[in-house]
Amino acid sequence: MSRVIGNRGGTWRGTVTEHGTLIPTDGGAELAWHVAGDDRWYSPASEPTLRQKWYAGFPVSETRIRVGNGDIVQRMYCVADRGGMTVIEFENESTLPVAVAVTRSDVLTTRAPVDNPPAGIDLPAGSMVIPLGHKSTARIALAHVNPSSGPLPDDVANHQQVVRGWEIACDLASRITMPDHSVVAGIARVRSDLLLGVGVTEDASIELVRLAETHRDSIIDVVESVQRRVKAEKRARILQWDTSHLMASAARACVLLDDEVAARDIGSTWLRIADRDVQELPIEIPTGLGAIAWAESLLAQASPSGGQCVLLPHGIPETWWGSAFEAHGITADPYRTISFAVRWHGPRPAVLWEITGAAGLLITGGAADPSWHTTDASGEALLAAPVSALLSNDQ
Repeated sequence: MSRVIGNRGGTWRGTVTEHGTLIPTDGGAELAWHVAGDDRWYSPASEPTLRQKWYAGFPVSETRIRVGNGDIVQRMYCVADRGGMTVIEFENESTLPVAVAVTRSDVLTTRAPVDNPPAGIDLPAGSMVIPLGHKSTARIALAHVNPSSGPLPDDVANHQQVVRGWEIACDLASRITMPDHSVVAGIARVRSDLLLGVGVTEDASIELVRLAETHRDSIIDVVESVQRRVKAEKRARILQWDTSHLMASAARACVLLDDEVAARDIGSTWLRIADRDVQELPIEIPTGLGAIAWAESLLAQASPSGGQCVLLPHGIPETWWGSAFEAHGITADPYRTISFAVRWHGPRPAVLWEITGAAGLLITGGAADPSWHTTDASGEALLAAPVSALLSNDQ
């Protein structure tokens, strides 16, 4: 699946296709790649062994094709060096040397191009071929401003460092670790796309504030998101499943924007509709911003009006029983966040928690353990075992 890459704060964007071809959105020529093995040329677009993934959901791609007895791996990501560059890394995991052709020569490179490339393929004018020995790695980089050829410095960040940078940026909103890793990767993708200006909808302003991506009208955008939802819920007998999450997140965003008056107004508005029934949490994980609301709502129910947070309001999914999971920086109310981890002692879950913010927050155990509650700012508690798990353990 194609995806946009770029640098946060930069204006250059490019699209990486499912074959690992880079298509700059500024009108520049595309950058495709081909591999010369010992038997033939391999072109990713026509190779049945093609596989592609995105590291942890962030805009760092990995595309693989099988050449001989091993894979040739292409990784692509952007760095801020020299005004912004797209780095393309090639790694030879096979036992034989190969040559990699790229369809642009105005790139920086760690390897000198070959003067006499292997025959057998018609490459576009301006292409370049670099050698790639057994178990070796080579990198090229396309500058976003005034692309040119030359040596690529060795100190340019590698893909692991770039993944870590995106992780830090996205974790500003919250960090979640749960047994279903696809959910975590989906959240990372939504947030990193938002930071690149991709998929920004009317309600994205709330999440962008949580990601510290603000502008002078951010508070207006946040309040308008709440107003749209309240208008939609005005005559509804059953509230949408994510209304509480949206309003609590919006109130938290107002506090982050130093507008506690707006936060209190949102809390008061919530109290006027809080006694209505609410739709059940969707079984299927929503896409886009809904994935974040779904995951955070499963872990904690924040109070838009303040003072209370319900942990595990829907209980612990059966597929999670016995598996550790945790959340950090989840909104607890407009003025506080909560971090907690769940570990297991036999059939019983133990929760370790810590509140960031003023003391006095009431924490309850939701459907996981309705009898448990505390106002301690941190601690550890052993919750009741899920009934089915307890019966299974007794058998």
